[in-house]
Amino acid sequence: MLTLTDRAAEELRAGIASGQIAADAVRVLIDHRCHCGKAHFSLALPGTPSSQDAAFEVGGVRFIADSETSPELSDVEIDYVETAWNRGLVIRNMRHRCGGHMAGH
Repeated sequence: MLTLTDRAAEELRAGIASGQIAADAVRVLIDHRCHCGKAHFSLALPGTPSSQDAAFEVGGVRFIADSETSPELSDVEIDYVETAWNRGLVIRNMRHRCGGHMAGH
């Protein structure tokens, strides 16, 4: 499954506990595919789970993923970063390096 850094897990758990994230789970999904075919990922509120969704827990955070996304999650890392320009969750496809960048939404 996906990798969740300690800081990302802490921020997600705090957001769920405070109600800032209005769900008890987070959906991870393929947002789009790059020109090379590698997936870029996003997070969303879970919505209504389907029978083909996979539910799993990483770092004390419950996730839901559809059948297209689940097989690709071993390459995904979710981190929390703070820079001079922004702060928040970053989702990286660790196998995506085409064009000199990494996926992160």
